Amino acid sequence: MYHRKNFKANSQIKLPDGYLNGQSMGDLATLKIGGTTVNDAGCGPIAVYNAMQYLGKPLPLAQVVKELETYAAPIDAHFGVSGILLMIFFLRHRVRFRIARRIKKFDQSQAGVLLYWTKRPIFSSGHFVFYRKEEDGRIGIFNRYCNRDQIYYVDSVREIAAQKLIQMGYILKK
Repeated sequence: MYHRKNFKANSQIKLPDGYLNGQSMGDLATLKIGGTTVNDAGCGPIAVYNAMQYLGKPLPLAQVVKELETYAAPIDAHFGVSGILLMIFFLRHRVRFRIARRIKKFDQSQAGVLLYWTKRPIFSSGHFVFYRKEEDGRIGIFNRYCNRDQIYYVDSVREIAAQKLIQMGYILKK
């Protein structure tokens, strides 16, 4: 369900330029999504925002949130957004992608959005991150932790999510 007041309030919040990290930090945490905030349920919109930055199709985060709300975020976004909503967003914006579940596929790709369980499957929460391969071959993970504003670098996606914890992901194509 789309919240008109959310878009108006979110549009007034000043965010840093470029990629975003740390959804629970500073002004970023106060953005509204559905009946909650980015602090509680904003990893999906932040991953989409960062993906659009990477693709050279930047959109304001307020616009990304508005569209994900419009696509009927489940339960007023109290539990975040679903992978299907991200797929709808990408399709509407003509983003070329491929759905994947294997670590090897993510490691071989240049960039994408990954959804993984934070702990034990089903009994924990899912978390979306945007990742991109750096020039040195390492993989930069954006918004890995909600309370840190830095990019985390790994040699393999396996370092952040074991095979059994990956739900799905979108490999982006420029």
